[in-house]
Amino acid sequence: MQKVEGNVTFHTAFSTAFPQPAPGKAEGPGPMKVPAEQLRSVLGITDVNYVQGQHALAGVDSTLV
Repeated sequence: MQKVEGNVTFHTAFSTAFPQPAPGKAEGPGPMKVPAEQLRSVLGITDVNYVQGQHALAGVDSTLV
């Protein structure tokens, strides 16, 4: 997900600490309740590669499974 406000661009991927539902899919704010056996499939790691002089960031998401 990407959001631009003025000269600032925000990039987000999977949740940073707690699994979150897709935008507009939840009944209310807050983390999802996920059964313990499925937790590793909704948490992950994001790697962002930056090369000076280029304008795009390369973000790669991977789950813990």
